[in-house]
Amino acid sequence: MRSLFSFRILYTYTIFIAVISVIPVNTKSVDFIPFFDKITHFLIYTALAFLAINTFRLNLKKNCYIKVFLYCFFVGFAIECIQCFLPYRSFEVFDILANSLGAVSGMFMRLA
Repeated sequence: MRSLFSFRILYTYTIFIAVISVIPVNTKSVDFIPFFDKITHFLIYTALAFLAINTFRLNLKKNCYIKVFLYCFFVGFAIECIQCFLPYRSFEVFDILANSLGAVSGMFMRLA
């Protein structure tokens, strides 16, 4: 299980999130599902936080919930700022809120 929770996997997943967040998408195909975008943000950042909290706890051997939350928050915030400069994307505060709620959710999964 240790190999699943490594910094290499965490950083690879973070880069994956960044890449899928800046490529153009056709949102018309999912417009019939209310809040699909926010649900997706929530789930992606839940997985990021779960991966991050387990990686930090296995490798750093200490309680790092604040560091993990800040990591997830700043990844999401940075991506939203980058999207502000892309003509086919936009900065949305509610995306940051969905990311943050997902991060908290992923960290609480570690408590269970």
